[in-house]
Amino acid sequence: MASDHSPLVSIITPSYNQAAYLEHTLQSILAQDYAHIEMIVVDGASTDNSPEIIKKYTDQLTWWVSEKDRGQADAINKGFRRARGEILAWLNSDDLYLPGAVSQAVHSLQSNPELGLVFGDAITMDANGCPLNRLTFGNWGLKELV
Repeated sequence: MASDHSPLVSIITPSYNQAAYLEHTLQSILAQDYAHIEMIVVDGASTDNSPEIIKKYTDQLTWWVSEKDRGQADAINKGFRRARGEILAWLNSDDLYLPGAVSQAVHSLQSNPELGLVFGDAITMDANGCPLNRLTFGNWGLKELV
């Protein structure tokens, strides 16, 4: 690594009625091999049992809320405003991090200080957790992101 400094990584999880997936999402964050993570969940007043799932993880969450919002971007921004991390990330409530994803992202950012953003490929899965497709995004720049 370029530095021994281990920056705090804030991971925001926006959620709305995603009880079927939310616990797996939170577990994928907790299973990371990177120790300096704060988890923030911003739930949009779900009517399923998402709030009960979130409450199971209260001791491991830095902050969470379940209240009406104006959608995913609003929820993510609300979480970012609460975040204390030097590195900010979000993981949607129906997505998972593969093992080592956070440590790889931190390493890439520390090794390449000119970078402002890192992202990885994605693997789509069916309802049973079986991989369907690998989505490769390539070397995007600002134009592709916009």
